[in-house]
Amino acid sequence: MSNRLFKVQDLLHKEIAMLLHTSVQNPDIKSVTISGVRVSKDLKYSEIYFTTLQKNHKKVELDLNKASSFIRSQLAKKIHLKRLPSLKFTYDLTAENSEKIEKLIKSFPEN
Repeated sequence: MSNRLFKVQDLLHKEIAMLLHTSVQNPDIKSVTISGVRVSKDLKYSEIYFTTLQKNHKKVELDLNKASSFIRSQLAKKIHLKRLPSLKFTYDLTAENSEKIEKLIKSFPEN
């Protein structure tokens, strides 16, 4: 991956996290933490990974994707890129998967 792509991903990560906590009115969305951003090589598409303390992460994901056009328009005012990627929010399963692995490891008896 190019250095420019990493910089764009980092910039989007910071700006989206800031927007979610300052500009979005939905209280469910305010409890979201952005855990990662992946941008396609042509900068047309991005996938934003998030975690939340809410029990129903599917609803939060739906709310975020509904608000993606608003978030993108707010980003366009702050970030000056030739092409601002479309935003797709996805719940980050990394924490849950690591907990499952940890439980499996602990379930094995020690020798």
